[in-house]
Amino acid sequence: MRDQIVVQLPVDSDTTYRWIKLSPTILSPAIASGNIEDLVTDSVGFQVIVLVPGSDVGLYDINVPTQNKQRMLKAIRYANEEDLASDVEDLHFALAKNEEKDKASVAIVELALMDQWQAAFHSAGLLVDMLVPDSLVLPFVENELSILIEGNTAIVRSGPYEAFNAELDNLNFMLSLWFKNHEETLPEKVKIWGDDFSTVEVPESISVEHKSATNGLLGLLDAHPIDMDKAINFLQGDYSRREQLGKIWRPWRMAASLAGVLFVLQLGLAIVQSSSLEAQRDALKAEGIKIYKEAFPDAKRIVNVKSQMQNKLNELKGSGGSASSVTFMSLLSDTGKVFKATAGLNLKSIRYKNQMIDVELEVPNYQVLDQLKQKLAKKGERDVEIQSAVTRNNIVQGRLQIKGLSS
Repeated sequence: MRDQIVVQLPVDSDTTYRWIKLSPTILSPAIASGNIEDLVTDSVGFQVIVLVPGSDVGLYDINVPTQNKQRMLKAIRYANEEDLASDVEDLHFALAKNEEKDKASVAIVELALMDQWQAAFHSAGLLVDMLVPDSLVLPFVENELSILIEGNTAIVRSGPYEAFNAELDNLNFMLSLWFKNHEETLPEKVKIWGDDFSTVEVPESISVEHKSATNGLLGLLDAHPIDMDKAINFLQGDYSRREQLGKIWRPWRMAASLAGVLFVLQLGLAIVQSSSLEAQRDALKAEGIKIYKEAFPDAKRIVNVKSQMQNKLNELKGSGGSASSVTFMSLLSDTGKVFKATAGLNLKSIRYKNQMIDVELEVPNYQVLDQLKQKLAKKGERDVEIQSAVTRNNIVQGRLQIKGLSS
């Protein structure tokens, strides 16, 4: 098991996080608490698992006639549409590692909540590995019903992907409905964690076992580690870690590749001064060519990789080529002033390729987007096209393609 730090989100308007660090080298893990900056400091070197309230999550088992994950995701979005309180376009769907044929277990949460949770972590510089419903972390045993009482809330888990959260005042009502719906498959035992268990009503035919849970759900994890095969991770699809890293890395990929090539080449120049390091020089040269090809996959002929790389850098900086060439820096300089003067514009990403800039941005409405296009294309200096524009939460998310016209 990787070293883990498991985190509970603050409750209501509180800003206090609670967490526990789990590792074979930590014999008696303790519950810690603090603000998000404290959490970031304490999480270095650990796999970060964040528990989100099960009360904000819907858990469903859905029959789907496919085992293809992408097709399955498309099918489940509309399979239980009538049972959902929100439009499917406003929801995020996460699949479990379900091995049953033609069946999918899925967790559903509001997109707004996902964005809210992610924004808090991103602003603090914390990269989360897993975002998991707390109800699927409560220990589960076949033919048992598990109940955890923590504060004024309770978590009830009845299956690998079956669970619900309830206010303590409504717990017995929710349990009575559950027992009524499972009359023919009642569990053999109900296991209750927590001190306030005397008011929990269970049918007399079912045995009850009481367990202490002084530190709540986090306190159970040392003796009952998270079953990763049953913990649905919300960081899938558009919220996957790869996608999040890609959004951060994509605008800088070209510059980083070029910087990497120059570093390798400069190191190679120092090494070739010594004939005893001939083999290392050849290896570095080959590595430089490899990185160059990765940065410029369309390159056909590489004669002098250092010189060719410098020319590419000059093009990006705007210092190379003829006076009529269109470069990244010249385009960015011209368009940047227009972006800065546009009220309510939120720039999401910029990508440069083939003397064109692709810009992803957010603006208050379509009128602002159209005005922005007109300003960028003024005087016939640039060719500007709106590639896409969609409205979400009263904000227009658009993508512009800007092409400079050579003089």
